[in-house]
Amino acid sequence: MRGIMIDSHVHLDAEQYPDPSGPIKRALYAGVTAMVVPGTGPASNRKIIDLARKNPDVVYPALGFHPERFDQTDLDADAVLDVIANERASICAIGEVGLPWYGARAADANVDAQAKRRLAQFARIAADMDLAMILHAPHRRAAEALEIICAAKVRRAVFHWHKADETTTRAIIDAGYFISLTPEVSYRERDQELARMIPVNRMLVETDGPWPYGGQFAGRLTEPAFIKETVAAIAHLRCTTIDDIATATTANARELFGIG
Repeated sequence: MRGIMIDSHVHLDAEQYPDPSGPIKRALYAGVTAMVVPGTGPASNRKIIDLARKNPDVVYPALGFHPERFDQTDLDADAVLDVIANERASICAIGEVGLPWYGARAADANVDAQAKRRLAQFARIAADMDLAMILHAPHRRAAEALEIICAAKVRRAVFHWHKADETTTRAIIDAGYFISLTPEVSYRERDQELARMIPVNRMLVETDGPWPYGGQFAGRLTEPAFIKETVAAIAHLRCTTIDDIATATTANARELFGIG
């Protein structure tokens, strides 16, 4: 493969990567030259900033507050906002942020209202600071998240681990935002349909490691190097070359995150 690739979403701060230098080295060997690492809360954000400083021009940090982490408080959210302001020059996005879907409390009306207010706050800051957003908004939450970020006039965003219906997917594309595909595109029909539907100029690739995958990835710790196989699967589905998909998704990631 001649083209270079970017993993647009991998949690290298997770405990499954006690020494991220190994996955980073294997990714570079596979042609994955940059990795966007989103934060999930105050402690995660601190680790990511440190990791990026140790791996300049390879690890690109985003700072966020994961909507599924219900153990986090409003004080934690305020702390994240402070760090975003302080680290504006060194981060590439606000994320991972969004709306909850999983778990019993996701159906709680109070939690839902709080999550929407919080996402709107992050969206306003992203618009004011001209930062990209990395959105966690599975299934029907994608349409709600889209409405919130459009209202805030967010210029750049990616819907990561996307699972919404075709109407919402086309609305995201029409709004000028990006959608990322995971290694599931290698074996899951829903993701393969997405790969055929999304225009290549609106497409990113991600591993979302350490999320465990099935198919050819079953039993393997997810690493950024999996992007190589993900790109190959998309190329096969779209009847084009691996280099074409690698080049397009890399250009898209550079545009979205301002990666030089």
